Amino acid sequence: MTPGPACGCAILFIFNVPGALVYFVVRWLPGARVSTDWAILNRWKKSRQIPRLEVAARNIGNAHQFVELGDAYRETGKTERAAECFTKALQKDPASLPALWGAAQVEMQRQTFAAAKAHIEQILARDSGYKFGDVSLAHCRTLIALKEPDAAHEKLREHLKRWPNPEAHVLMATLQTECGEHAAARQNLESMLLDLRGGPAFFARQNSGWARKARRLLRKLPRG
Repeated sequence: MTPGPACGCAILFIFNVPGALVYFVVRWLPGARVSTDWAILNRWKKSRQIPRLEVAARNIGNAHQFVELGDAYRETGKTERAAECFTKALQKDPASLPALWGAAQVEMQRQTFAAAKAHIEQILARDSGYKFGDVSLAHCRTLIALKEPDAAHEKLREHLKRWPNPEAHVLMATLQTECGEHAAARQNLESMLLDLRGGPAFFARQNSGWARKARRLLRKLPRG
């Protein structure tokens, strides 16, 4: 009897485990919709690291150890403990960019955007490209949350010159729509969607949520 496809797959996996793993990582995993599962796994891994990081913070006690512990607390949803760690890190080293960024992220999770903005502006004053644009984009988000549209528009314009990522395009188009700049918003969104279609497949998958938001916004825009 000729072995079926399932039997063939089993033989491939049993006798060619390295090849199967390579296929899983290179071909299957990038296209799979498992981001939620990976987020849960990452939180679990971080939670397992917390006891070791607590010992390091207690025994060594430098800013670096408190930043690592604060990041682990923040990524596992323990924002109050994370905030305490970043405060201690900044007491040890007030100029620590990782501590300022950690503190800013905690404040954004708490939706205390004025405090987040203060931390972010300290970072950007020293390194405008810190975290490859993540801090710059967070600055734009805080300005929008604080209802400072003119400042947000200007910072988004500067951000998009260096990092034309889909989220920034959608945020800019939203501001343009609110200001009645419908033609500019449409051009912005259509250009972003065109770039996504012509770019790498994995990047399009990573930004599928922003693509959906862009299409919804486009449908609401008047033509002409």
